[in-house]
Amino acid sequence: MSVVQSDANKINANAMKFDWPVSRSTTISVLSVVIFFLAWQIAPELGLVNGRFTSQPSKVYLAAIEVFRTDNFLFHARISLTEFVLGFSLALAVSVPLGALLGTSRYARLLLDPPLMALYIAPTLILLPIMVIWLGIDLPSKIAVVFLGAIFPIIVNTMAGMREADAQLIRAARSFGANRFDVFTRILIPSSLPSILMGVRLAVGRGVLGVVVGELYVSQAGVGHQLMTYGSAMRIDRLLVYALIISIFGYTLTSLVRLLENRVRNWRPQ
Repeated sequence: MSVVQSDANKINANAMKFDWPVSRSTTISVLSVVIFFLAWQIAPELGLVNGRFTSQPSKVYLAAIEVFRTDNFLFHARISLTEFVLGFSLALAVSVPLGALLGTSRYARLLLDPPLMALYIAPTLILLPIMVIWLGIDLPSKIAVVFLGAIFPIIVNTMAGMREADAQLIRAARSFGANRFDVFTRILIPSSLPSILMGVRLAVGRGVLGVVVGELYVSQAGVGHQLMTYGSAMRIDRLLVYALIISIFGYTLTSLVRLLENRVRNWRPQ
């Protein structure tokens, strides 16, 4: 009898347990977004803010439908995406080898670190007029802005990852006859991958910002151009459509890189 009662208690206890389908952090994040949109929708109706300047989610949704139907959205998105992809790809191709060189060569650091840090500290907006004068108002100047915005976080983090490699592991590898190439490919690169990906994650935001700022400054097409157009016309609903699209794009890319970064961090041999 006691065994049957014990089994019944276990069944009741298991029945009372409720496995929430998503994690607590995801739930909190979703709730915060929902609360924000509800407050955004209600505040103009209550007269707490001026709806002309803040719009509302319902109006932004209707404006998004108009933008996708009549605003040649794919054309402008393709222009901005092309600028971002080309500039970011060029930044990756240059920054990772350059960061590895700076991280492994003392003479290269002494020679290149001062001018690179000076450019890194200088705001991209300072260099934007020069880029426009040199390269014009079309794609090359926007690509250059994305390149300058994205290259430095990757260089700095790649250099830091190379310099933070385990010195004892390097000495052990050399004692077993490993040459410089073996040390670089088997120790330095795997140990610095999380730092490199962290730099890529930071560079994504700066690259997206570079596209928008470059197109806001001077352009004939693109998402930033549309932001400037609708801002000048006080079309806050359409302006917010493009702003939300940019935010979603940047957040998605950053989340994907963070996911890859976590996987590499777990995969990397300890």
